[in-house]
Parts: sequence; C-alpha cells; structure tokens
Amino acid sequence: MGGMVAITMDVKLTKVTSSAMAGNSLSLQTVVGMVVVAFLWAICFPFIVVGLPDAPPILFAALRALLAGAFLIAIGMKLGRRFDCSFRRLVMLTLIGFSYTGMGLGGMFLGAGNVGPGVATVLANAQPLFAAILSIFVLKEVVTVRLYFGLFIGFVGVVVLALPGFDFGADRFVGVLYVLVGAVGTAIGNVLLKLQAGEKDVYWPMGIQLILGAAFLLVASLLAGEGFEVDWTWSFSGVVFVLAVPATALMVVLWYELLARAPLNELNPFTFLTPVFGLLIGALFFDEIFSAVEIAGIVITVLGLLVIVIVPNREKRIV
Repeated sequence: MGGMVAITMDVKLTKVTSSAMAGNSLSLQTVVGMVVVAFLWAICFPFIVVGLPDAPPILFAALRALLAGAFLIAIGMKLGRRFDCSFRRLVMLTLIGFSYTGMGLGGMFLGAGNVGPGVATVLANAQPLFAAILSIFVLKEVVTVRLYFGLFIGFVGVVVLALPGFDFGADRFVGVLYVLVGAVGTAIGNVLLKLQAGEKDVYWPMGIQLILGAAFLLVASLLAGEGFEVDWTWSFSGVVFVLAVPATALMVVLWYELLARAPLNELNPFTFLTPVFGLLIGALFFDEIFSAVEIAGIVITVLGLLVIVIVPNREKRIV
C-alpha cells in the first residue's frame, strides 16, 4: 500500500514538474550540456567499429556497460554516498538497465556490424519520436505544435543526412531489427530515467543500472553462443576505456542531471546532432568529405533544433 502511495505521489510530482518546465525556454547551460551529451554519443560509433574485430558484439557491449557501472559506483563510494535499496527503486533500476543499457547498447553494437551507416543512423535517431509518444502517456508531458514540428524537421534532417549511406541492394532485415529494438529500448529507458531524475545521488543508481544492463547483455551473449574470446590489444583496451568512461559513465550522469531540469521531449531532439558530430569527426580524423546532401541534412537538422530551442513557446498544446 505504501509503495502504491509513493508511486502515485511520484506521478503527480512528475505532472506538476513537467507542466511547470514546459512554459520555460531551455537555459544556455542546459543547451550546452545537451550538445556535450550528443557529442559523447557520437564518438561511440567510430570506436565501436574499431573495436568490433577484437570482440563479439554483445560481449563488447557488456564490457562497456560493466566498466562504466563499476566506475560510477567507485565514485559514489569515494564520495561517501549511500544507496537507497528499496524494492521499488531496485525494480525501476532493473527496468532501466534492461531497456536503456541492455536493449540500447545491444542493438547499437549488433546493428553496427549488420546495417549500413545510413539505415542505422535514421533508425537510431527515431528514438526521440518513440520517447515523445511514450512521454505523453507515462510522463504526461505537454506536447505542442512547436515541439512536434521541431521533431519532424530534425528527423527529416537526419534522413537526408543519412541518404548517402543507404544500401538498398543488401538484405538488412536482421540488422534493421537490431537497431530498431535498440532505439525502442533507449526510448523506454529515457522515459524511466525521467521518472527517476531529480534524486540527490546519481552515481549509485546509474552505476547499478549499468551493471544490471551488463548482466542482461552477458546472458544474451551466452545464449547467442558468442564465447569469451577477446583480443585485449592496446587498441581494444583504449577503445573500451573511451566507450565506458567518457562516452557512457560521464554521459549518463550528465544526461540524468539534465533530465531533472527540463522536459524529456525538449532535451531528446538534441540527439539529432549525433550524426552531425559523427560527420564532423569523420572529416577531422578520417579525411572524409561532406557531400551537398550531407550539408543539406546538417542544415535541416539544426533548423529543427532551433525551432524547439529558440522559437517562443506561445502556441496551444496538442496533448
């Protein structure tokens, strides 16, 4: 009975917080934070490609999550933080670990080896659209014409951006399914993270959900018969460290803190910047050249974000 009361109070608090935040524009600090999150997410893809030859994909994802979770728990212990081990919280963290970390990372790593970059980019960046639908029913967030319009423009920009990478001749059904499952898992995880955001400690809960997600991935790896053969070269060790610490541990802590400041649907569209940063990384470090289509995609994507961030929020609600 007490658990039901707590859940009811949490839902009511979420409604009030969402309504209160909906009328405010995102602060510069929040915008900068989301740009950093998008950049940290973008560096994942090239590092995953570099590391895949040295380890099975699901086991690789599990190693990333395990190291990231251990890193955050170590910080929590160092700071003397205590973890609330209530049943309700453990259940919530288990669901987040399964969806955000297990499904999200699993789909990302499996898709990276089975789908062309164009298809993977579009499907992975459909996550804000899935999350927007879920947030209407779970978070009761305010959804406006401006938000929907910005999401639509941003997604169109990602589609245009990814067009040069589409391969229409190959049979990519399984790979597409992996990436799509990953996007849905990340969307579910983001909604659940929003329900948890605002708590005093961030290191223990995020560390535990990453460890739980790693456990799910290890089980999936065993069921898939991947084995445990990992070539621990200096290159692979460096890749795992970059993916685990800055690109996962630090990213989820920042993301968790930002979720406490603004509605999920106003933060999530910034993930559309991930393929933009991906192209910039390719140009700076891999001598890739932008095509006219890619430049157009970047412009459209940024325009969608400007609609959400800058355009005055004076229109009526849709939901």
